[in-house]
Amino acid sequence: MRDIRIGRAFTLIELLVAIAIIGVLIALLLPAVQSAREAGRRVQCSNNLKQIGLALHHYASAHGVFPPGRVNSHVAGRGNTWGTYSQLLPQLDLSPVANAFNFDLAPDLDPANTTAGAVFIAPFLCPSDPGPARRAQDHYGMHNYPACVGGLHPVTQAPVDASGAAIAVRPDGLFSENVAVRLAAVGDGLSNTVAIGESIRSVPGIGFAADRLNGFVITGDNKTIGPPITSDADYAALCLVASPPGFQVTRGSKWHYGAPGHSLYNHRRRPNDDRVDCRGGLPHSDKSDPAWHQLSLDVAARSRHPGGVHALLADGHVGFVKDSVSLPVWRALASLAGGEVVSSGSY
Repeated sequence: MRDIRIGRAFTLIELLVAIAIIGVLIALLLPAVQSAREAGRRVQCSNNLKQIGLALHHYASAHGVFPPGRVNSHVAGRGNTWGTYSQLLPQLDLSPVANAFNFDLAPDLDPANTTAGAVFIAPFLCPSDPGPARRAQDHYGMHNYPACVGGLHPVTQAPVDASGAAIAVRPDGLFSENVAVRLAAVGDGLSNTVAIGESIRSVPGIGFAADRLNGFVITGDNKTIGPPITSDADYAALCLVASPPGFQVTRGSKWHYGAPGHSLYNHRRRPNDDRVDCRGGLPHSDKSDPAWHQLSLDVAARSRHPGGVHALLADGHVGFVKDSVSLPVWRALASLAGGEVVSSGSY
């Protein structure tokens, strides 16, 4: 007769140990997978900015200047504040979108511009940001890449304070209102001057109490002209308050609209600063002068990438700037002719 041997089965303890080992291996593997995915998203985000950089230089080759940070007609009741990207559409191979806009009308209030304004443009969206591609309330297209106004608060070249008195400080960055900068005017060098930064997209329905970084504070009450921010003391007094006068969950919306938080930011604070972002004045397109000249901002660069943000330099290359960058270096990178010397190793 043949010997029939019955194989030894797993005991319950051995099975549990095997399951535990598999669980540990999966736990060790998941962060590596997530890290690899984020690395891929970071590469895509950097490539988006490189495309924008190429478009900026195509524009400069055609016109001899970079596009303005925003174009404002200063016509009472229809400011027509068109942002940088509205001028850059042909260089991004988006002439059909440009042709769908009526640039004689307001970009955000006139129904004629609703359809083109609702277009979301894939190279404007960072894949690391889970925010919406369109704003649910008004369907405007979102984006992650605002233009840099510099390291100071004003946006306009003739800013005034709440009393209407002139402010001596002017924007010192590549993009501001109604100014088109020649390449030769970038005295600090194109490779040392930030053109476009990175920001996050607001998620609808999340207010100040739930996430104060999901939008930005307005220094007024959304119906009157809020006081402008003319100094760091103004920022602290007007913006760092328990109950801000206004909070807009519109960060990154209206890529074609030239306003702080929407398509403009500055380097007054370091990347991903944990304090609230803020905009002074209320420069919507239905307002009139001197409301436009009170426009100011303290809006930091932000991203969903661990440890820092991407920045497109004016020569077209993209760098990753750490959150720990020194504030003087970060501000120096924002100025176009400040005379600072910045080495690539300092950020």
